[in-house]
Amino acid sequence: MTDTTLARCHVLLHVLLAVSVVTAFLPAFDIFIAGDDFEWLDASYDIIADPLSSLALINHFFRPLVKWTYIGDYLIFGQIGSGYMATNLLVHFLNSLLFYALLERRLKQPVGAAAAAAAFALSPLHSEAVLWAAGRPDTVLLACWLGALLLLDRWVERPTACGAAAFTGVALLGIGAKESWIVFPFLVVAYLVLVLGLPLRFAFRRVALLWMALFVYIVVFLVVPLITGAQSATHYADFIFLPALIKTSATALGFCGLGWVQFGGWAAVALSISIVLGTAAWLIRTHNGLGQWALLWLMATLALVAPFPMAVLRHNYLPLAGFWMLVAAIVDRSLSSTLSDATGSRRRRLAVGLVTGATIVVLAIEVWAMQREIADYRFYGDFHRQLCESFAAIEPKISRDRPLVFVDRGTFRGVEVVADAVQGCDKTFFVRRDAIWQLVFLPPLANFVGRPFDERLERVEMENDSGVPDAFTVLLFEDSGFSLRPDLRDAVAKAVDAPGGIPPGVGLYRFIAR
Repeated sequence: MTDTTLARCHVLLHVLLAVSVVTAFLPAFDIFIAGDDFEWLDASYDIIADPLSSLALINHFFRPLVKWTYIGDYLIFGQIGSGYMATNLLVHFLNSLLFYALLERRLKQPVGAAAAAAAFALSPLHSEAVLWAAGRPDTVLLACWLGALLLLDRWVERPTACGAAAFTGVALLGIGAKESWIVFPFLVVAYLVLVLGLPLRFAFRRVALLWMALFVYIVVFLVVPLITGAQSATHYADFIFLPALIKTSATALGFCGLGWVQFGGWAAVALSISIVLGTAAWLIRTHNGLGQWALLWLMATLALVAPFPMAVLRHNYLPLAGFWMLVAAIVDRSLSSTLSDATGSRRRRLAVGLVTGATIVVLAIEVWAMQREIADYRFYGDFHRQLCESFAAIEPKISRDRPLVFVDRGTFRGVEVVADAVQGCDKTFFVRRDAIWQLVFLPPLANFVGRPFDERLERVEMENDSGVPDAFTVLLFEDSGFSLRPDLRDAVAKAVDAPGGIPPGVGLYRFIAR
């Protein structure tokens, strides 16, 4: 194949990959923000006045880079909730292209790199990371990882100070995306050794700044909270080995297409361990360095989320990248060996036909399944859209001079309805027991709809013995929507002052000027 033909082939593969990914996700552009998105935004508004506020922890997590993406979205899209989905899809699309760029440098068959990139991009098993804005820590982190690895390739080929700075800068940027970054220095060293064939000692020295950053990160965000008794990023984790092993085994089998099989716990563990050990042995025997590295990526990223009891789909994003790299490395090595056999033309045609057919079937199933995922998240987002539109209609009429007593009399169980209506993969939708329709709390909703750079709605603690202020506004929420109810002031005041205490669903709020 001439250089010109090869260049045209790469361009064509880029176009086909881009068209397939964009076409599959076109129906997702109208998905509205939901759940945690409102709280992410609430934690991001202050960045405009105080950029360093992005360094503050959010729910014990250090994720300033994600906050910057949210405030950027708000400045561009404002209350157009579907605009945030455009950013998510843009990052995912970028990851698909970076994934292809990294693989096509290492595989003998560029078509295989494109197929693996498409299979990763279209997988329904990571839908939460792509179709819910709050899942973007994983997508942003992967963009930093893949970008850094491509820059590392270039730095190794042409050792320059600019190349070193570019690689280190992008690699360190990932620290602000998600705590899963802690495995990246290990993956970089493994890449240098297993894929590029560099000596281990040289590889360690090459990424010395990453090791220093890792040490600081562990001390600040893990050791210090442990010593002081404060909560850290691991507060959601449940470090019990057996449940973590069973959950991880089930996840790995799901990647292999066996998620529909009802394995028992120990059977899933035994089968997954057998698959991993058998694959590792074959990769070592065939000297498949790329495959060995991809398997390490898969196992390391699965281990990161193993202690978390909930198997949420966004946690699959990083492991699935490793899984499809692994599949591509295995198929590429096997197919290349078959194609190089000059005596078996029939065997070559059969092998190419089987791989091509399997690829088409997998991609077709993924596209079909992804449409069901899109329908699920659109259904989830539409309830939030409805709440935003209802509050936006009443928001200009709310007095800023008086406290606001909010009475939530909604009976709709939004999360339960969404969970019961799931069409695609099993999902975890977190219930906010005291939130509106189990979905969102009033302040983040009001601030998103209102003017968060000028004023912010905040909760005020209401003590039983102090009652409510003499002058206040009553905001009532029923399943039909929000309404201002001055006729309920006396009833609310009496209910709060009653011996039984503050009634459920009642809270005191105030708009605070910024």
